[in-house]
Amino acid sequence: MNKLYTAQEIADKLQIKKTTVYELIKRGELYSSKVGKQLRISEQQLKQYLERSGSGNNMPDQKAASSSTPNGNLQIPELPPESSLLKRDYLLHSSGLILCGQFSPALELLISQMSIHPQGIPVLQSFMNSYNSLYSLYFKKAHIACASLDLEHIRSLVPGVQLSLLCLYEYSIGLYVPSGNPLKLSGLMDFACKDIKIANREKGSTPRIYLDQFLFSEKISPASISGYHTELVSDISTAAAIATHKADSALGEEYAAHQSGLLDFIPLQTLPMYLAMETEALSQPGFSALLEIVRSEDFRTILQGQTGYNVTRTGELLSL
Repeated sequence: MNKLYTAQEIADKLQIKKTTVYELIKRGELYSSKVGKQLRISEQQLKQYLERSGSGNNMPDQKAASSSTPNGNLQIPELPPESSLLKRDYLLHSSGLILCGQFSPALELLISQMSIHPQGIPVLQSFMNSYNSLYSLYFKKAHIACASLDLEHIRSLVPGVQLSLLCLYEYSIGLYVPSGNPLKLSGLMDFACKDIKIANREKGSTPRIYLDQFLFSEKISPASISGYHTELVSDISTAAAIATHKADSALGEEYAAHQSGLLDFIPLQTLPMYLAMETEALSQPGFSALLEIVRSEDFRTILQGQTGYNVTRTGELLSL
C-alpha cells in the first residue's frame, strides 16, 4: 500500500521545517495530493522527490542551481523565477483572485482567512518576485501584486493604471551573517570593501533591487563582488547558503534569518509590503473581504505573533 504522510511527517523525515515542505510543494518540487480538504504526500511522491533531488534533475530539460538545508543532508534545487510564469494562463482562467507574490507566512495567513470568510472567494497564488508580480498586474494576468518597493518605482512599473496599495506589514531588510558575525560586517559597503562572497537574489526581487540601487549610487561595479552573479530565488535559499558556509553574507528579510536558527541578522532599513491592485477592482467580489480581513484586529495579532512583522501600518490603503 502507498503510505500517505502529512506535511509535518515529511518535515520530520527530511529534518526540515514544515514551512519548507509547503514551499517545496508550491514550487512544484514535491508533489502532493488532496484527501478531502487535507494535503497528503504519498510514499511514492516522496521517493520521486528524493530521486530528483539526488540526481540534481528537478524538472525535465531545466537546469537548476541547488542549495543545502542547514543540516547539510538535503539538496533543494532552485527553480529560476520564470517557472512561476508558466502557471499564469491557467490561473487566469480559474475562479477566484489571482495573487502574485513570493512565499510569505503573511500571505499564507491571508489566503487561509479568505477561505473561511463569509464573503471570501478562492485566492490562487502565483509565486513571483516584486517585479514580475507588478508586470503581471499591468498586463492583467493577475488581480493583486505583492511588492516591497518605493511608491515611485511601483508607479513606473504599472503606468497609466489607477492603483490602490494595501499595506500588509512592514519588515526589516538587512544582512544575513553566521552566528557571532565573525567577519564583523555592518553594511552593504562591506560587500565591496571586504574579501567576502555573497549569496545574491534573482533580478526583480526586492533584495536584488535594493542591492543594485546601492551599487549604482556608490558607483561600485557588481563584477567586483564575489558571488554577485549566482542567483537564488528565495530568502530561505540565501539564508541556507550562509548557514552551510557556501557564502559569507546575503541581503534579505529578517524572518528568513530567524527561521534557520543559525544566523545573526543586521538590520539596514524598514520596508513596507504592499498588496497592489487596480482601484476600480475594490468594488468587485472578494476584494471587500480581503480588506476586512487585513484590517481586522485578529489578523494583525496573529500576524505579529507568528512572524514578528511590524503591523502598525497593516490595513492602510494608499492611492497611487
